[in-house]
Amino acid sequence: NSSRYSELGAVLAVVTLLAVAAVPVAAVSVDGDAPGTAQVGEQQSTTFEVTDPFSDYEEWTLRAQTELTEVTWQVTTFDNAGNQVSEETLTGQEMTYQLQASSGVTKVEVQLEGTTPQTSAFDWSYEPAQTVTYAEFEQTQEGGSSSVLSTFDTQPYTTESEEARAAIDAAGDAIDSAQSSGASVSGAEGDLEDAVEFYNTGNFEQAVSNAEEAESAANSAANSAEQTQMLLYGGVAVVVLLVLAGGVYWYLQQRDTYDKLG
Repeated sequence: NSSRYSELGAVLAVVTLLAVAAVPVAAVSVDGDAPGTAQVGEQQSTTFEVTDPFSDYEEWTLRAQTELTEVTWQVTTFDNAGNQVSEETLTGQEMTYQLQASSGVTKVEVQLEGTTPQTSAFDWSYEPAQTVTYAEFEQTQEGGSSSVLSTFDTQPYTTESEEARAAIDAAGDAIDSAQSSGASVSGAEGDLEDAVEFYNTGNFEQAVSNAEEAESAANSAANSAEQTQMLLYGGVAVVVLLVLAGGVYWYLQQRDTYDKLG
């Protein structure tokens, strides 16, 4: 009996260890609803939350950076009861903030305000779409060690770039549709490639023009393929009718011959 109890105890101990190992360990993280797209020159504002700030270290430095311009960071800390512990406003595209567990802080909020950078700060790209760093947060330690906690990117755009992207998307859809109908779209594909190249250089007016030409060429090719297919079906139908008519004529001729012989 004691042997059985010992074995049962060992099994329970293993199960307990496995259950403890399966529980995810809390780790510092940064969350926030950064915009997926941002118009060039438009002011942005997002609040990020640093949770479980002392799960790794009791003292460390929060470092943040952004490619937005005219930047303000407002760092607010709270204790376990939700009471505000401190508030500090920092400016610039980079900021650092010291965190200490002894202060009673359990949550940190970072409000970022800034302006989407001008087009000179990034390169235009249709695929993948151009991006800038909206915010990046790092956990750094004295001595130089650091680790990235979260990175948030956004896609900058202008009214003209959005128009060009929409025209290119429409041309691509038209080409796909034409191809599925069996049409030859080599000309349209060439126009589309040119449109993408113009987009990548920031020449959105020409990009729209070439994309519209690509869409028109694809639609024309699809219509031509449809007409050809209809003519083919019509030709097949005529052949079938002629065969049927010939068969009926032959049958009637054979019947007349049979009756005369009778």
